[in-house]
Amino acid sequence: MNAARTMLICDDEEELAHELGEYFDSLGWRVELSITAENAIDHLHRGLAPQVLITDLRIGAVDGRQVVAEARALPEALRPTLIIIITGHVMHNVAAADFDSDFLYVKPVDPNDMLDDIDAFLAGPATSRD
Repeated sequence: MNAARTMLICDDEEELAHELGEYFDSLGWRVELSITAENAIDHLHRGLAPQVLITDLRIGAVDGRQVVAEARALPEALRPTLIIIITGHVMHNVAAADFDSDFLYVKPVDPNDMLDDIDAFLAGPATSRD
């Protein structure tokens, strides 16, 4: 795994955020964790420029949709290549594109499946969103 890969994980479930962070860190990713959307947005505006952004959908007054909107509005050089939404709320007939993200996962999240999707997305041309 390329050590230059960077990731921002934003989830108010601290245990999940730390578990995902430790998993990706063990694979050579540089991982930054945020427990609030406001903190994640602050990191993005300060130039963090993660290759991958993973954010929970419902994380307080400022939710994951706002984190995604702020990330998408950044200059291209600072914008994440891949944006993932994770949620604990089962939603029927909803796709990642509905949230302007590339992938949508319902918790509990299998980090191995997530890694497979991330690797495939970053390795090849973008395909249609789920």
